[in-house]
Amino acid sequence: MNLKFVPVRLEPDLVDLLDDQAVKRGTSRASIIREGLRFFIARHAILADVELRRVEADEFIYMALDHIIRAKHHNVYQGMLEEAARRARALRD
Repeated sequence: MNLKFVPVRLEPDLVDLLDDQAVKRGTSRASIIREGLRFFIARHAILADVELRRVEADEFIYMALDHIIRAKHHNVYQGMLEEAARRARALRD
């Protein structure tokens, strides 16, 4: 892989987070940064008009379901939010 050196200044807490992720994944800090930059660039390239409309439709569906569950099933709403948060954290860990 042909690499170019690009100096970047980062806050110490961000460097610590990068190092923690590198250890968890068994890779280098630079690898994590490269992967993050690729993801960022790819994600922003995808958000063309068609993709933006799809995201808007997804958000509308989410909002509609949120409203229905809150209004008609308020007794399980908080538990569902907590379970969703637990599942999201499990993906990160």
